Amino acid sequence: MNLLDNIIKKDIKPINDKIAVIEDLLKENRRLISFIGSEKSGTSFMVNTVATFLSMQGIEVAILDTTKNKSSYYIYTKNDESLRKTATNSINGLIGGIANGIKVNSHLTVYTSLPSNYDNIKKFEPIVQTLLKNHTLILVDCDSDTPMPYFSYSQEIYVVQTMDILTIQPMTELLLKMKNAGIILDNKIRVIVNKYVTLENITEKEIISGVSFYNDPSMLYMRQLFDKTTVRYCVVPFVIDAYVKYLNCIANCNIDIRDFPQQLMQSIKVISSNICPAIAQAGTNKSNAQKQ
Repeated sequence: MNLLDNIIKKDIKPINDKIAVIEDLLKENRRLISFIGSEKSGTSFMVNTVATFLSMQGIEVAILDTTKNKSSYYIYTKNDESLRKTATNSINGLIGGIANGIKVNSHLTVYTSLPSNYDNIKKFEPIVQTLLKNHTLILVDCDSDTPMPYFSYSQEIYVVQTMDILTIQPMTELLLKMKNAGIILDNKIRVIVNKYVTLENITEKEIISGVSFYNDPSMLYMRQLFDKTTVRYCVVPFVIDAYVKYLNCIANCNIDIRDFPQQLMQSIKVISSNICPAIAQAGTNKSNAQKQ
């Protein structure tokens, strides 16, 4: 073994020791799930609504906001000084092994920070270790600047894409980076076709097909990112009433999904049951019990 090999091994070992703790925690029936989408795709909407729904089922859920715009900071601090202080310190707390985020309800906690305070989110290992030790499910709200380890160690990556085909190319650029880094695996990728409306020439299958391949702008290079024929996906319809209600939720700093239209909630339940299969089983058992 040469000197270079020795140096590399010394550099890698401490990282592997830290990662080993995360891997062990993920084996203990805990979940780390990432959501990523182009701007205005509704990624934060999906994270917020799914997290709220699952927390209402009694699951210990945490939202980790790794985005640069930090929309969760503005939503969940409710213009309250004490909550702003909690939010500002929550990521640094995770780094120090303390899980003290904004307590939204008895089963949902949000970890975010000021938009100007971004560098601390890069400390992946201590942040995720602390989260997994204190919560059953972590939903990571991501953007193009989210550090790659969050995707690498996520058990599932939900790609949120709308019917706007102009946002597909920048989305596939990010997915290509993940593919080249060995992060994208067919068994990890899920697609959410969000804000779905019926168009004459575009279907959800064509949207999924577009996201599954990277085409450089000159059209001289193409690479498959995942198998479009086998990828698991969910269609979330655009319902104007739901959009209005969500805008009111944001304005009132309170994500309340109880009055969301049934058509939208059905999609949220499908996504939630994919993330936590026990939800689907519980729903089946409840339905069977009611029939009996």
